Amino acid sequence: MPPAPKPREERQVRETARCPNCGSLAIYVDPIRGERVCDNCGLVLDEGMVDQGPDWTTFEGDDRIRAGPPPSVMAPDKGLGSMVGNGLRDAKGNPIDARSVAALNRLRRVSQWTRYDRTERALAPGLAQLSSLSSRLGLAPVFRERAAILLRQTIEAGLSRGRSMDAIVASVVYLASKQLGAPRGLHELAQATGVTVHRISLTAKVVSRELGVFARASRAEDFVPRFASQLELNPQVGERALALVGQVKDAKLLEANSPVGIAAGALYLASEELDVPVTQAQIARLTGVSEVTIRKHYRLLKETLMQSGGYTETSHEAA
Repeated sequence: MPPAPKPREERQVRETARCPNCGSLAIYVDPIRGERVCDNCGLVLDEGMVDQGPDWTTFEGDDRIRAGPPPSVMAPDKGLGSMVGNGLRDAKGNPIDARSVAALNRLRRVSQWTRYDRTERALAPGLAQLSSLSSRLGLAPVFRERAAILLRQTIEAGLSRGRSMDAIVASVVYLASKQLGAPRGLHELAQATGVTVHRISLTAKVVSRELGVFARASRAEDFVPRFASQLELNPQVGERALALVGQVKDAKLLEANSPVGIAAGALYLASEELDVPVTQAQIARLTGVSEVTIRKHYRLLKETLMQSGGYTETSHEAA
């Protein structure tokens, strides 16, 4: 049982709990302003008070968790690990002596060696390549995070053994973009990474089969809006190209053709209809397909639309 407080201590407690202006005992704490206020006369007794409670945050819905950044799939350890900093001063701001600096450098090296486990050490360079590739392609954070999840699953499943990390990163970006409904073409990824189209396609098939990652097939209408925006074309050209693709999407003739090629041919045909100056070379540089492929799909679209009655030379002149 704790000892009873002395009379002097009791008097000090009563004085601090009583308002010095009106003598009221109705003192309350305002946690928003950090103030202790008299409820009777409104006198502010203390201000700038430090909140002694836990630092709750709500990064994950309504569940309260302690302060700190949320876990991130873009870090090998999901941002939950710790490391020795690079500072050369102690907690009081004084410089550290030479002997302590040498010991601190040794601790820092040991911390770097033991910070990650085997999977995380293999994941670190892959995530760095993924961030670089995502920046070059202009991918949104949701695409990067989905690709990072697939990359982690790929390494944990042992699929990275004997395969190039460049090909794995390109394949997970390819699969993630298809899953999220905004696919990137194999030629785009090949140009950005230097890996061949065949190697990216083969690696993506292995990852998809082993991890059970399935996504719908790419369609030409998935590429048209992005290509039209990157070419800085009139919005009417993109809308017309989408309409042309929609008219031929059920045609058997175009089933075996590349959706990127169909999108490129539709943009060229729509720009021709609306007299918008854009060359085949401009479209080829952006889409990664050759000018021959663009002309091929341009003719296929035109012939298919003429057979279905959705396109005639007179309607082109009227447009």
